Amino acid sequence: MVAAKAQDIDRIVARPPAGVWLYLVYGPDGGLVAERAATIAAASADPADPFSLIKLDAADLGRDPSRLADEAYAVSMFGGRRAILVRDAGTRPTVATAVTALLKTPPPETVVVLEAGDLKKSHALRTLVERDKTAYALPCYVDDDAAIGRLIDQETKAAGVSIAPDAREALIGHLGGDRLVSRGEVQKVCLFALHKGRIELADVQELVGDSSTISAEEVVDAAALGDMAGLMAALTRAASEGVDANALAGTGLRVFQMLDDLRADVDAGRRPEDVVDVARPPIFFKRKQTVIKALRLWTPARLERALALLADAVRDARLNPALANAIIGDILLRIARVAAQAQGRNGR
Repeated sequence: MVAAKAQDIDRIVARPPAGVWLYLVYGPDGGLVAERAATIAAASADPADPFSLIKLDAADLGRDPSRLADEAYAVSMFGGRRAILVRDAGTRPTVATAVTALLKTPPPETVVVLEAGDLKKSHALRTLVERDKTAYALPCYVDDDAAIGRLIDQETKAAGVSIAPDAREALIGHLGGDRLVSRGEVQKVCLFALHKGRIELADVQELVGDSSTISAEEVVDAAALGDMAGLMAALTRAASEGVDANALAGTGLRVFQMLDDLRADVDAGRRPEDVVDVARPPIFFKRKQTVIKALRLWTPARLERALALLADAVRDARLNPALANAIIGDILLRIARVAAQAQGRNGR
């Protein structure tokens, strides 16, 4: 099948349809990819059989390409359905080779879930899955405001707390980029407010607004403006304050996704100042000039490249947590160099 439409993906994940044995879950939001892939795999396995869910890495198939077929055609000792989750599936060509073999004779009692990063349309896995009528390709893009709002509503309901409208709006403005990071931040605020039953704006400001998100925005803003000295200082300060590398990468994705959205309005003929003034969620007044300057530097082509670099960095950081700070820092420095070069071409 072709890639599922955004409005259908949550329904497919919650209730994987019968007759579909292969799912490719991919995209720049690594947290959302991991969450959705795990949900489909768990729903497709036999809950009564703890051995019915098999987890593999692409590296496993690199060493033994026949491993996927062996697991897919194996029969459960309890006679129930089985599921196979293959992580980092987009990094090894042997995964596409193994999937091609299975497509000829799909396993009757096994669902295969491929978890991958941001794949180009021409990638072998996307081509295979999107052409097959018994498979689904599920893209996972960075959460927009509506998706973040639904996440907040879901977590507050589960925690049994309410949230003030201004607190909800502020929380939406600070989240995005990586679903797992966003969910963790919401759960942290819910836990803090559990004793009183309601989240207020002050709670969000205390737990989110003055912690890693603001520091992360300062780092990303320096990169977006090509401020090399400011970026180095911000990275040093972020490291000393213990800013999580994944949160920093998520903020980078969120900020550049925002720039990409706003840039479309600028390219349609509107002034950057006007676009920033009416942005939703509202941009904090102290950051407006920063965003306006960035919009003048970042063309659609540059934004596309920056988003691709950030998506790759999120994936690499998750796979190599010990090197996460170095990976994210290197990508931000590359982005800053692009912005600095753009400033030179613009005569600034």
